[in-house]
Amino acid sequence: MPEPIVVIPPPKVVPPPPPDNSTLDVYVPRPEKPWNLQRVSHLFRRLGFGASPQQLQQALSMSPSELIDQLLDNAATLGTPLPPYWANYTSANYSADPDQVFVHRRELVHRWMSEMLDEGVRAKMALFWHNHFVTELDVVECNAYLWSYYSLIHEYAFGNFRTFVRKMGENPAMLVYLNGNTNAVGQPNENYARELMELFTMGESNGYTQSDIVNMARALTGWQATHYACTPPFFNPARFDSGQKTIFGQTANFNFTTAHNLIFSARAEQTSRFICGKFYKHFVYQHLDSGIVDELAAIFRNNNWEILPVLKTLLKSEHFFEERFVNVHIKTPLDAMLPLFKMAGANSAEHMEEQWWDAVAYWSGQLGQTIFNPPNVAGWPGYHKWLNESTLTTRWSFATSVAYLLSTKEPLRETLRYTAIGLTNESNDPNVIVPALVYYFTGQTLEPVHYLAALSYFKANIPQNYFDDGSWNLYWDEAPYQIVNMLYYLVRLPEYQLT
Repeated sequence: MPEPIVVIPPPKVVPPPPPDNSTLDVYVPRPEKPWNLQRVSHLFRRLGFGASPQQLQQALSMSPSELIDQLLDNAATLGTPLPPYWANYTSANYSADPDQVFVHRRELVHRWMSEMLDEGVRAKMALFWHNHFVTELDVVECNAYLWSYYSLIHEYAFGNFRTFVRKMGENPAMLVYLNGNTNAVGQPNENYARELMELFTMGESNGYTQSDIVNMARALTGWQATHYACTPPFFNPARFDSGQKTIFGQTANFNFTTAHNLIFSARAEQTSRFICGKFYKHFVYQHLDSGIVDELAAIFRNNNWEILPVLKTLLKSEHFFEERFVNVHIKTPLDAMLPLFKMAGANSAEHMEEQWWDAVAYWSGQLGQTIFNPPNVAGWPGYHKWLNESTLTTRWSFATSVAYLLSTKEPLRETLRYTAIGLTNESNDPNVIVPALVYYFTGQTLEPVHYLAALSYFKANIPQNYFDDGSWNLYWDEAPYQIVNMLYYLVRLPEYQLT
């Protein structure tokens, strides 16, 4: 079989938009900018982890705005996640069987990945916030704190950002991770105060001084969490600094709540631009369009820091659906694997096995994305950092393994078969089938040499005369395996690494 060229995909060059092309006006499909498989798939990939064939078909029958409202509203109204029975376990609960600590962590990782596959939208937004409000399980250690953090980033994924930030500051996982639990009157610990402004709200060196950090730390004193005992967090008034503090030029006896609120009143411009810039990089492109970000920031402020109106405006916009922003992100490790399951029609209850989730979690970790353990407080840097000469070949291997898993279950094989039938109107011509499947799985067209290679993989082990005389068709028993064999080639292409 022909082998793919070993190359790391270069960044797609997106030129600065002309003034009249940088707009948040609602996208209205038209002949020159149609609502088609490319744009529908683009939306599902940015909002979640792709879409099943049925989801794509339904989406194409709706208007873009209707679809986005449905996806976001459904995700935003999911409510607080249902806690597991061990959600409030202390260290004492694990003393009789310490191995249960790791069993429960494994359960939570499987649960989140299942939600990424089945629900998608909130699960991926929670992953965005995990990479914003970073904590590391290796530091936090306590399962109850881990659950509290997981629950918070899901509950507020589309909620009020100001409330979200405040609740994160008193979350036990964050108290342990950034030393809030050791922050006390007379001995202020600056770690959380610094990251609160630098990483969580305002952006680095963007409207605060070292003096502001010190006084913010004093205002945040009193909260504690004892992670070795894994007991609930609490506020200790004796550890609170009740003196006057000067933050952003304002002097008062600021406390935990008023100090957080001050960020959103005194530094509203900086905070709204910084967070909307992160939304833009996540959903659109790594290089900011300052005009778009400024408009989003104004919407953020004018909607009292509600996240949902900002995201709806961005995702419904002409700007988001510009073709130049399609396939400009390098896939995360999870993006390189989970959509294959999704596009083959898999769901957790019927198709996924515990050892499959173990494998995906392991593979993702080997590629640098370990759920609950980002590398540091700044999170996963993303983009080209996901790929280098060693991780690229490893990614090929793991994505190939996912494709193989699809071939091991008849319902998934049949979904692949009927996806190909639906995409090609029951064609029996590989020259029609292969381009359709390539576009379905990659969202892109390929150079002729790569089409020929994909065609060769698809036709492998089937004598050519069956194609020549028209006797072969997609109803053959071998057809799903042919599609999987073609995937073995596609997942190694540079184009597949982009989303």
